[in-house]
Amino acid sequence: MTHSGTYSATDRHQSLSITLDQDLRVTDVRVLDQDRLRSPRSFKDALQEAFAVADGERVLAALEARGDADDYLARAEATLSGRSPAVAPPRPDVSRAASAARRAAGVALASRPEPPPPLTSENGYLTIQRGADGRLLRVDVDPEWLSGARPQLLQQAVLQAIRLGTENPS
Repeated sequence: MTHSGTYSATDRHQSLSITLDQDLRVTDVRVLDQDRLRSPRSFKDALQEAFAVADGERVLAALEARGDADDYLARAEATLSGRSPAVAPPRPDVSRAASAARRAAGVALASRPEPPPPLTSENGYLTIQRGADGRLLRVDVDPEWLSGARPQLLQQAVLQAIRLGTENPS
């Protein structure tokens, strides 16, 4: 669901909802079925699924805004149905000869951005690691706390721990 630059989604069990903005910042978290989120594995799965689906909605909206959605979806369908092979983007040549040629020409490969440090909720029971691109890489949650956490506390902890390492100053 999209509302003025935000993208909301739930996990497949409808236990957790995440809302992202266009810059991949989490703006809202809703616990919909607390009982399904009592185990660390179920909680992690729900969080990652809801995040991924909301991010997919965000990407689809960007493709639609550029007019590229139909082509992208047609290529994805062809790949999934086996009519077209999956093609990975080309990787840069990192051989010694290529590296020496780049150095001689004064050209360097772009360095990979460092991911932000893991963030922990104020209560210390939930830690989330995001990649430099905003993806969720790791979710660590205290099982004992999770088994008894009220929905409001769980929502607050997720919002605190899922923020990108640096907030947008604007």
